Amino acid sequence: MKRLMTLALLTAMLSVPPVASEAAVPVADESIFVEGTRYSAVFEAPQRRWRLLPADSRDLKLRVADSCELGSAPPPGLWLLTRDDQGQPTLVAPSATALPEGHPGRVRLLDCDQAATGPLPALAVPRVLLDWLSEHSGSIYVAR
Repeated sequence: MKRLMTLALLTAMLSVPPVASEAAVPVADESIFVEGTRYSAVFEAPQRRWRLLPADSRDLKLRVADSCELGSAPPPGLWLLTRDDQGQPTLVAPSATALPEGHPGRVRLLDCDQAATGPLPALAVPRVLLDWLSEHSGSIYVAR
């Protein structure tokens, strides 16, 4: 009887698939990004659209005018909004955001009328949007 129990236990242990190795490397999946909790703005570069997700009111939808030259749209994924050494709003890619080869992982946000300077890619946005993002947003999701 003891031998039968040991055999049954061994069979049960061997039939369970290993989950530890799968869990050790988390998969980057867009479904983990929950609007309004993980980020407070969405940028859809091809359509030149922004969707702002304020915590205290309804979503706001904007389209950037063609007269505002966009510059370099960040690669898709989650971006953190910070300030660089000169106090300029800058998007920084966390390690979970996949970047193309050679991308610095930083994109400066500029007013539409401001000229891009320096080695970093830059994205131009209207001043009112730049002000809103600086005041209300800590992270931005760039959609595909």
